[in-house]
Amino acid sequence: FCRHFRLCPETCEQLIDGFQQSDFFPKNEMHGGKSAVSAEKHILSFLWFAGNKSSMRDVADRFDIAISTCETILSRVMNYLLSIATDIIKFPNNDKEKDELAYHFSKMSGFPNVIGCIDGSYINIRTPKHKIRSTYANRYDKTSLTLQGICDDKKRFIDVFTGVTGKFHDSRTFTLSFISKNISDICQNGKYHLLGDSAYPLREYLLTPHKDYGNLTQSQRIYNKKLCGTRVCIENTFGLLKSRFRQLMELQFHDVKKMSKFIISCCVLHNLCIDLKDSFDLELINELNDEMFNIDDFQVMGEMELKRRGEQKRNEICDTISQ
Repeated sequence: FCRHFRLCPETCEQLIDGFQQSDFFPKNEMHGGKSAVSAEKHILSFLWFAGNKSSMRDVADRFDIAISTCETILSRVMNYLLSIATDIIKFPNNDKEKDELAYHFSKMSGFPNVIGCIDGSYINIRTPKHKIRSTYANRYDKTSLTLQGICDDKKRFIDVFTGVTGKFHDSRTFTLSFISKNISDICQNGKYHLLGDSAYPLREYLLTPHKDYGNLTQSQRIYNKKLCGTRVCIENTFGLLKSRFRQLMELQFHDVKKMSKFIISCCVLHNLCIDLKDSFDLELINELNDEMFNIDDFQVMGEMELKRRGEQKRNEICDTISQ
């Protein structure tokens, strides 16, 4: 069961129960003279599609349903998962939870006051309907969307954002994301911070590595090592997500909105599996996504002032953790 559906039976049963009790499951026992599709078949069809590189036609044939019914089933389950997403994917609510998360992150490599690691990963897609291919071509010349994720120490997503073209740099995607507007408040104006790679702009609430031109000090090298030792958590998170839900290797939907809904749905399932201790043995695929560094002005204060504050905080941490 785990090999076929990429989830353990117990996790699947909880999904079926939740979906059956939701407003997204049709309660009519008959539809068009035929018995309505059960909640179990809804969930199993979705999981088979998400966990295997199968076409919708293959799923419809395997579960003895029409292709149009299969599309409807996928939409219903996606809408259900999106309806519970805000309860499954979320930042710590209070100082106690943030302190606890920062403590667990510090146990990884000794980097202090981290409440999340951020990165972007390409989700390969077919060229959307009525769109130009070059609009979605990334630096590998593959048509893709970017999934921006922020994870905790357990490799759970605490924020996700997608739907933007893979042509954009990670820093541009971050600027467009909803979290960029309030991450400063979440981090309490610099008390906590996220960790990102050099594709992101340096801020008080978003720390990046020192650029290595061969002249780094000992404290800067220690800083970079501990930052990278902590930040690898988000790369592992993307690896686990794509290993479990292999449909994400290349989406075949025609519509960007539907692609985005499917990606977020898989992120919700990913978190549910971790919450329910569904430790299905997966091959880890690290998604290394080193983008060119690009700076975007957030129009909150001047770029130089934002960078100065980030550098000041980075240097303070350098001095602290190298002692």
